Amino acid sequence: MRAKRNLFGGAAWQQHAGLALCVCLGLLLSSGPTFVASEPSIPGGAGYALLFSDSIATLAPFHDMPTKELTFEAWVRTSDTCHTGAVVSYAEKTYSSDSKERVTAANSFVIWDIKDLIACRGYELLDRIPDPKGESCRSAYKKSKETGAKINIADGKWHHLAATWKASENGKTTIYIDGMKRAEAETGITREIKPGGALVLGAEQDCYNGCFEKEQAFYGMMDEVRIWSKAKTQAEILEHFRFSGSEISNSHLVAWWKFDDLVGDRGIMTTHYQAHDSSGRSNHLNILSLPKKSDDNVIYKGKDLGFPALDFQNNYAMQPYFQGMPDKDITVEFWARTPQVSDAEEDRNLYQELVSFASIKKGNGDVSDDGGYADAVFMDDAILIEKYNNEYVGSGWLRGMGDFKSTVGTISVHFNANRQGNGFQHDNWIDFAVDWKDDEWHHVAVSWKHSTGETKCYFDGKEYKPFWKSDKHDVSHKNPKSGGVTPYIAKGTERTSAGSLVLGQNQECFAGCFSPTNGFHGSIAELRVWDHVRSSSDIRNNMQSKVKHEDSLVLHYDFRPYNDQIENQVDTRFNGQKIPKYVNNLKLGGSGPTWHLSYCPLEREDGQPVEFPRPGTAGYALELDDQQVLMLENFKDFPSRQLTLEFWMWSADKCRKGSPFSYATGGYEKADNSFLLFDYNDWGVAVMEDEGTYKDHHSGIGVTDGQWHHIALSWDSSTGQTILYDNGRRVWTAKRAKGKEIPSGGTLVIGREQDCLGGCFDSDPGAKGDTQAKEVNEYGSEDFFGMIEEMRLWRVVRTEEEINEGIRADDGLSKDHGYDDPGMDVNNPDLVAYWKFDAGSGYAVKDASGNGHDLRMSFPPQWRVVNWLSICGNGIVEGAEDCDDGNQNDGDGCDHMCEIEDGWFCTRERPSVCSRPGDHRDYSGDHDHHSSSPSSHSDSDYSPSKHEGSRSGSSSSHHDDDYSPDYTPEHQGGKKKGGHGGLIAFFVFTIIMGAMGTVVYFKREELYDRFPKVRVAVDNVKEKIFKKNRNYDMLHLDAGEADILAPEFVGMQPGPGAYRPPSPKPTADPQDDDP
Repeated sequence: MRAKRNLFGGAAWQQHAGLALCVCLGLLLSSGPTFVASEPSIPGGAGYALLFSDSIATLAPFHDMPTKELTFEAWVRTSDTCHTGAVVSYAEKTYSSDSKERVTAANSFVIWDIKDLIACRGYELLDRIPDPKGESCRSAYKKSKETGAKINIADGKWHHLAATWKASENGKTTIYIDGMKRAEAETGITREIKPGGALVLGAEQDCYNGCFEKEQAFYGMMDEVRIWSKAKTQAEILEHFRFSGSEISNSHLVAWWKFDDLVGDRGIMTTHYQAHDSSGRSNHLNILSLPKKSDDNVIYKGKDLGFPALDFQNNYAMQPYFQGMPDKDITVEFWARTPQVSDAEEDRNLYQELVSFASIKKGNGDVSDDGGYADAVFMDDAILIEKYNNEYVGSGWLRGMGDFKSTVGTISVHFNANRQGNGFQHDNWIDFAVDWKDDEWHHVAVSWKHSTGETKCYFDGKEYKPFWKSDKHDVSHKNPKSGGVTPYIAKGTERTSAGSLVLGQNQECFAGCFSPTNGFHGSIAELRVWDHVRSSSDIRNNMQSKVKHEDSLVLHYDFRPYNDQIENQVDTRFNGQKIPKYVNNLKLGGSGPTWHLSYCPLEREDGQPVEFPRPGTAGYALELDDQQVLMLENFKDFPSRQLTLEFWMWSADKCRKGSPFSYATGGYEKADNSFLLFDYNDWGVAVMEDEGTYKDHHSGIGVTDGQWHHIALSWDSSTGQTILYDNGRRVWTAKRAKGKEIPSGGTLVIGREQDCLGGCFDSDPGAKGDTQAKEVNEYGSEDFFGMIEEMRLWRVVRTEEEINEGIRADDGLSKDHGYDDPGMDVNNPDLVAYWKFDAGSGYAVKDASGNGHDLRMSFPPQWRVVNWLSICGNGIVEGAEDCDDGNQNDGDGCDHMCEIEDGWFCTRERPSVCSRPGDHRDYSGDHDHHSSSPSSHSDSDYSPSKHEGSRSGSSSSHHDDDYSPDYTPEHQGGKKKGGHGGLIAFFVFTIIMGAMGTVVYFKREELYDRFPKVRVAVDNVKEKIFKKNRNYDMLHLDAGEADILAPEFVGMQPGPGAYRPPSPKPTADPQDDDP
């Protein structure tokens, strides 16, 4: 599978919800189109690099941090122009009560501001404007830098950065870029650095190992990071700055992260939680961490309630395809504990994100009855419960609140909300001042009534009055001591019951787009969700008791982690159907940087550049920015009354309103927006100059999270219905250009937005092509910065099912297009154009449909290898795999890396069947072998009627190939008839064993906690016996789970079986089904 798509696979959801996490992202420059058929992509001489996109890599405590002098060096690549961008931050641990000392300790060593780079050692103020006294770090560099001369490395190119500091030379700090000295400052700061602090790549700490700000995040690539206990000279920096080897013998090298941990994975998707330290000092960098079981249960007022808990540290528990969330009345309750809120504002995170459920406001499919608003809308905050750990932005402007001055410790609740786009129609939230500032356990309960919008919040069983709210963007506030605001928001609105549930992070897109700024630090226990509004007495009287599993309880997590999962304890009823409880299990994961093929300009020992990555079956993608114009003039046969546009894209650009597709047939405000998809940070669509109004101009969803997204957009002139899909899920439905026709013969530009035919681009200074003057640039840059791949234009409206079918084909997961032949049929008569972007060289992007709509580039291209990997555990032997038995268990012949274990033999069928000598089985492949059927992350497109092995989840069993010894008379020789004594003994034995089994069953969780291997053994037995009886087909996964199982890759693959997630009864329009 592509290490590019959002295809979930990898370490499977084991026997429960079968899914495959595969792949994410393949980046950066390649110069030759050497195709390797049926093989994975191969990294080049620079190996891999890390992409940071509001994410962090940490080492805490870092005991080898140099104390008297140091050098930090790294290769970086970024085009981010709207964040200061901290490359590295080291914070000393301090217990001082003095604010200045705490801030100075947090700024022990910082390299930041990629547009005007500085390196700072131990300053309270990194920057100050104005700074007449010269107290900030930036002021110290004024003597060595000409006025206005900035060190700007945000140009999209690889740069080597080195910064040195030396206490014995009056705290001299020097900055080198690409081996050349660019700035120097004698800071006078000569005190030693305290080792044992927190080192963070990609963010700036305002407190020890935390308190990050999104505005200071680094968005870009990083490779070959080294830390030395010596202030290196320029000559010494030049000696190694392009070094690509694996060993440097130098005692001053205290840490070296090459980020090449994936090189030895044989092209198989593999989880890596750390970046290995190549210095030999074992200072391994933490890339990903999972929530862990808390050492203690919930303790409330000195009483152990017996509820296990889960500890979070900027990570999460997630079910990206949750089924059966109540769509109307609801009560959510749980126990939580957070660190004590510091008295110092700089020591606080802004939010503590507790519970997040993202869903859709479905709409009725009629885009003409919504009063100008969108019919269907993505609601990232369909349910959101969070805690303010700091003053909410704007809270200081609340007037008439009397003695109520602070929002710290407030619980904020959102229902059926999206605060961006759609004319703010879904800006629904309400705040309760519960004064939650301590580090004790507290019970939180929130309810919402559909018919009235009444929202209640209970804290430790006590109901609180709200003081601030927004109901469809109608904002009001009132002191809670004076009665507070009316507790009604989002009256009569509905959310779909299917969505993505995340604990510990806030979703900005389905199951993803997280930020460490808002990551939860604390513990959660005993989460329950009910399908009605619970009374205050029910909440108060039962919050300390174990719950009874009654019909109205739709969700219950008791937080006993096993196999990186939290098991749901109750089945759910949805539209009269039962959803098995395991479907809503949570997977534990963490959000961190992602791994990419590196094009860092290193050199070999002979001084020549290292080789570039080599493509696998998936070939190439094309990287676009404002230095390229990709165009097709006189586009004949452009669809006029119906169309579907679909493509894969990748971007981490939070600064621009990138436009991937612009088709123009005339001049500005006449026909320059004949068909336009714009602003990948908040999608918008224009058809024949109809780009909606304030009410529906933007969708409220973006995709610039550094993960691959499949985007699809359909339009039908007869109704004006315009539908936007993200990773196969319908996220927005609006009305555009009803009854109009799109003329043929216009100009198509990929990656730039036309305000006149073939030009008038809205761009930043320095962009190539026909750009507009800054004075007439209305919206800022609308250039696309990122990757484009597999773009198709159809003359019909593709259904949601067809779009998902195409996604699976692109990822080599369909029955007709597997690992060796990804993509769709180029001869489909409904295809107008199919740009695969697989040339790998040259200035043309060929139209694979044969219709001659080739795209031409005006400037040198940036072809990128798509990271194409196989999924170990999906039951299909592909790529470098020796076997694949449908799971990632060791000890069954085919191990977790799909290698045959010693003493075993495995077939190459689907799935592999493994045996040891003496098993006496016929594994010729001519029979069905259900004894080792695939686990639930196999490809459902393969059916038993067409492919070997059982893949349907059928409960039937076959014994044709079971080994049985031939019958011989001596097998019964010497037997005597048994008397009644034997029968009685048998019954007594059965009763005793039954009683013991009952006790063991009810005590199984305690037994599993004490003896983990017992659970492993039980699960292996269940895997062998019961897996072919599972008949639930989990939907394909979505982009947001990129880091659940493997932070480096995202994937999507459906599971086997006949059962489909329930959906509402079909209406006249089949497109009205839940996305």
